[in-house]
Amino acid sequence: MKRQSPIKLKIIAALITGAVRLWFGSVRTRVLRPDIYDAYFKDSATGSVVAGAWHRNAVFLFYFFRNLGPRGVMISRSKDGDLTAKIGECLGYTPIRGSSSRGGADALRAMVDFLADTSGKRLCGTPVDGPKGPARQMKTGMLALAKQSGAWFIPMACSGTRLLTLSKAWDQTILPKPFSKVLIDFGNPVRVPPDISDADFEALRVKMEAELNRLTDKLDRICGYKKN
Repeated sequence: MKRQSPIKLKIIAALITGAVRLWFGSVRTRVLRPDIYDAYFKDSATGSVVAGAWHRNAVFLFYFFRNLGPRGVMISRSKDGDLTAKIGECLGYTPIRGSSSRGGADALRAMVDFLADTSGKRLCGTPVDGPKGPARQMKTGMLALAKQSGAWFIPMACSGTRLLTLSKAWDQTILPKPFSKVLIDFGNPVRVPPDISDADFEALRVKMEAELNRLTDKLDRICGYKKN
């Protein structure tokens, strides 16, 4: 299948972005740890951040971070990724193209360079179990990014009171219904030492995976979320 022309992609992306703003703009959002959000995501003094979440949360969190400072996100080099990248640009993101299966090493270097830019606070947000799963099993890429860039790694999760679940998707993608309520929570920020041993790095990966699952399960319980 041929890739869409740049003009057609731009038009489709603008239409989808407008629909997303209307849909998600009606959703009430509550951050359970505003101290983390204010200090590490909004305050430039704390340095750059790598925010890691499960892939199921990606669509809403993509929208949630739209009003922060410079933001980068890794997006697949696939044809579907072309449209996602264009939507990301409409929401103020810098798309960094690549994945664990296609161009991952180049994308990782590009994200490190993006975070190393000293012209302002930088944020990279991405699913840590993507691009194809297994769901809720953390891979090493975003911790490696935090290690190489010196950025904070912050685990995060979201859930909601009225959600649509894309049950056929490998990640069980969740979407908040219009006028519903979404809760967002963060774990404690982590620095990954540049000289960390392989064994300690793996132990940290396991710890962050458990933390992401703890946050997710906690929010699902609070919201009473059950897969539909």
